[in-house]
Amino acid sequence: MSRILIILSALLLAGCSKPLDIQLEPEVHVFLSNGSEQRIRLTPEDKAYAVLNEWLRTHRSGWYSTSGRYPGGVYIKSGDSGIQITDTHVVLYSTTPPKPKAIYIQKIGKGDLREIRNIDK
Repeated sequence: MSRILIILSALLLAGCSKPLDIQLEPEVHVFLSNGSEQRIRLTPEDKAYAVLNEWLRTHRSGWYSTSGRYPGGVYIKSGDSGIQITDTHVVLYSTTPPKPKAIYIQKIGKGDLREIRNIDK
């Protein structure tokens, strides 16, 4: 009986995630959460851009619906989307309403996207 519950739980969790195909614009802007007014421009020629683009390409599945606010990290504006990268998550935002709205989230490993998270260092 416990095996059936484990299998059903796994299927339910897998069914809740959503695959997404996130495409970066040819030029994106990075905003730092440390209160700095600094804005960093990234293009496909930049290593941080390439690392993020590759991560998004290889992590199309495993996104979960979310809402709310997430503190810290860096925020990247790409077209009508926002991407926030914290120490533990990548959060996707819709920027079409008056305020950015968190819509999807995915957990990341400690070493993932280090080039983006440490872009100001």
